[in-house]
Amino acid sequence: MGHYTRKNFEIGLYDVCLFLCQQAVEKALKALYVKSRKKPPPRVHSLERLIGLLDLGDKFRDLTLDLEDYYFTMRYPDITERLPFELCDRADALDGLKRSKKILDLIKRKLAGELNRRAKI
Repeated sequence: MGHYTRKNFEIGLYDVCLFLCQQAVEKALKALYVKSRKKPPPRVHSLERLIGLLDLGDKFRDLTLDLEDYYFTMRYPDITERLPFELCDRADALDGLKRSKKILDLIKRKLAGELNRRAKI
């Protein structure tokens, strides 16, 4: 994970940490989309939709469920009656960091596999 994501976790800004986790995963999925489809990604923020478009399956979907919920709650705080920072705690942020790392590692391996296949051609 990036420096700012970890830093926000360390200083207790768990809502910001989770928002940045979602953003990192979204951007990585879009990079995978560009690499595999050879065209710009769709203008969506939904990790579930991106995973579906990439045919990545349930493993990815399961890892991203909570990240997606936190993202929309942070981005659109009027959908709940509580403030975004009240909706998550240290355990949530730690879980988000772990999930994000797993997802990013999987995406990196997929990107590396794609690069390796191209190099053999």
